[in-house]
Amino acid sequence: MVSEDSYSQKVIKKGDEISSELERVFSPTVSNSNLVEIVSAGMNGIKVIRLPTNSAAFVWSLGGDPSLLNPKDYADSVVERLIKIGDELDITPVSFTNVIDARCADPKMVLPFAEALAEKANEFKLAVTNGEFAVLGERLSVAANISATMLGFLPLGNQQKIESGHFEIKGVRYAFFDPEGKALYMNSDGVGSKTEFYERNGDYWKAKIDSKAMKLDDLIKLGATAKVVSDVWETNDLGFEALWGLMEGLTSRSDRTKVIYLAQLENVRGRLVSYKPDQVAFNVSGSAISTLDEERLQNPLAPCEGDYLVAIRAKPNQRSNGITDKRKIMVDLFGNDWHHTAEGKLFMQYLGEPSFVLYNLFKELIDRNLATSVYHLSGGAFKGKLAKPLAKHHLFVEIENIFNPDWRELTLCGARFTNAETAYSKWPMGNDGFVTTSNPNQTLEEIQNYNLRDNDLNQLEARMVGQLERRVDGKTGIQFKAYSGEQIYFSGI
Repeated sequence: MVSEDSYSQKVIKKGDEISSELERVFSPTVSNSNLVEIVSAGMNGIKVIRLPTNSAAFVWSLGGDPSLLNPKDYADSVVERLIKIGDELDITPVSFTNVIDARCADPKMVLPFAEALAEKANEFKLAVTNGEFAVLGERLSVAANISATMLGFLPLGNQQKIESGHFEIKGVRYAFFDPEGKALYMNSDGVGSKTEFYERNGDYWKAKIDSKAMKLDDLIKLGATAKVVSDVWETNDLGFEALWGLMEGLTSRSDRTKVIYLAQLENVRGRLVSYKPDQVAFNVSGSAISTLDEERLQNPLAPCEGDYLVAIRAKPNQRSNGITDKRKIMVDLFGNDWHHTAEGKLFMQYLGEPSFVLYNLFKELIDRNLATSVYHLSGGAFKGKLAKPLAKHHLFVEIENIFNPDWRELTLCGARFTNAETAYSKWPMGNDGFVTTSNPNQTLEEIQNYNLRDNDLNQLEARMVGQLERRVDGKTGIQFKAYSGEQIYFSGI
């Protein structure tokens, strides 16, 4: 039986501990560049890059040499490859970010990779402005893989103007854009083991949507404007053949948001393992680069006492959270080839649905001064991604009438005897995100208008579910009734 220890303890709690260690290792590298500034320190702090005036920003992503098994040698190769690619175009590198996808949440296995990256960053006078960590478990045959993204610049003439765009040279994809004098922010994340569902149903391209949701829905919490999402698509030999033709189509620039998406295919060979021998295996991790206005830096988004909480849901989906548990449950229930069974196909309609990207909606609400803060329920869900940030502002909300989870979500909970408190601490449970606002009626109207403008299959539903208060007894976080009728309380502390 998979208990709370399986995900909440081994992944979320241990992951937070390792993330704190990564911050300790990487934060000193900020002093390598006078173009990087720490706005707020700590594990969830904000570091920004201010490129020289009249310069263009360039972005590219790569992994390491897959033949190297020693953690230091492999991590060194990641940075060296990034530097070499930049040198070929005379781009001045400034900062890189990384995602360490590990086999397990063991600091002794993960930190050697991070320490080697930091040492190499010091050698080349680079700042590591974000380092993320994820557990891929048995999907890796090695201790860890690394996906890294570099940010550099090229000087422009005083009168020279550029449009954003992307290009490819010698198999490496680059994006470029004009920062327009604004601070740049880099954040990293990956799709995690959800890619196994796409391996099983052949919908590889859907991982792009999940990746954008994880990164864009994070950066918009700062009120940032996304410019580039750059991912490394790691594959085994069979996956390299299957995904090669997709890469050009995946790399694109949105006409609506002007956000560039880069897909860099890397054959990591036997380092990545599929659910079954001789099957496609792939993993997607990378970073987003966005701009932040000075006014927003000085006045960050924040929930206020008296604000109303609005819940939002899209077409039933699980986002990219707690997937390892669900993969194991499906095998236990219906066998290793569960996706070929009649019952498994019903579950795949839910498990293989990509996340809804909330970024565009959240940005519209922020730009219209309707949203005071926004939340998407990634890893940690209600406990870590809603209660915790509200508690930082000493706020509490009694939530009523949130959306209920999909029936398949409830079946998966029952299959592992997962209690409601545990489920809401690691899964979205039918709620994609939340917004705080002082004007709930207009916010709900704008969400409905967004549906009409967007005109896609992911029609959103929204409802007001509570009002934020600052309790005299000091109570913080959230309290709500679960699908089971049980009262759940997360203090956020």
